[in-house]
Amino acid sequence: MGSYNTLITDIKCSNCNASFEGKIQFRYGNTVQLKYRIGDKVEWGGNQIGHPNERKVKVYGILESEQCPVCGKENENNEFDIFVENRVLVSVSVMQKYDYEGEGNYMVLEN
Repeated sequence: MGSYNTLITDIKCSNCNASFEGKIQFRYGNTVQLKYRIGDKVEWGGNQIGHPNERKVKVYGILESEQCPVCGKENENNEFDIFVENRVLVSVSVMQKYDYEGEGNYMVLEN
């Protein structure tokens, strides 16, 4: 995946329905192994992917480890959409459909 950042957030296992703290890798903003949580502002500069003036963006994310720490089985929900509004990480959801274009890192929803 190259340089990326990590969103740390609660994930629900597709097998046992337990919630656990998951790490979702994504490539948006200054991609230098920064760690974020929902509500954090994306940092810019350096190894930058995307543009800080984009108002609403959907970012492709992939779960760092697919194994559930509770039941030990592989979590089927391993790809995510991360939503960014005005540079802030506002939400994350299990990806329903892959619709990213180009390099597949993010999609501008509103300039």
